[in-house]
Amino acid sequence: MMHQRKSERVTRSAQSGFTLVEMLVAISILAILIAVAVLTIPNHDDRYWRDNLDQLVSSLNMAQEESALSGTPMLAQIDAVGWRFVPVAGAASNAPANAMINIRGLGANPPSTQQSVLGESGLIPDVYRPQAWYKPIIIEPVQLSLGGEAITTALQIPLAQEKRKALLIRASNGRFTWVNGVAQ
Repeated sequence: MMHQRKSERVTRSAQSGFTLVEMLVAISILAILIAVAVLTIPNHDDRYWRDNLDQLVSSLNMAQEESALSGTPMLAQIDAVGWRFVPVAGAASNAPANAMINIRGLGANPPSTQQSVLGESGLIPDVYRPQAWYKPIIIEPVQLSLGGEAITTALQIPLAQEKRKALLIRASNGRFTWVNGVAQ
């Protein structure tokens, strides 16, 4: 009787648990599920990068159109921290349309809200409020003249952020666009 109970325990212990093949199959299925889950998680940095570029282009195009229609020149300042719009003193600007004026140190001392573009109501339209990049970018600080001036040549401004690169383009018609993944 005792021998029979001992053999039952040995048989039960040999049958309990998982085999090596079952464990490998379970681990493989788990690895596939984790890989699918990781791939479905969106890369927020890429989305924020594209959103910032879209917002910059929209703001520049709106400021360009509004400046041309109103006859009031405006400057757009773009640097590693963000971008902002500043009214030009005087009715006409002597700066060439595609002038890129180096404004080093602008990020450390950006214009105040009072210097920014005010609407007729005395409030700053949202499109002209100073904007910051989601993450700092690599760019040679530039100042663009916007308004009714004639634009003869296209302008290209390279932008980079970590592994992402883009090119901000001002076409000869004055419209701004951006192209992703362009390195210069």
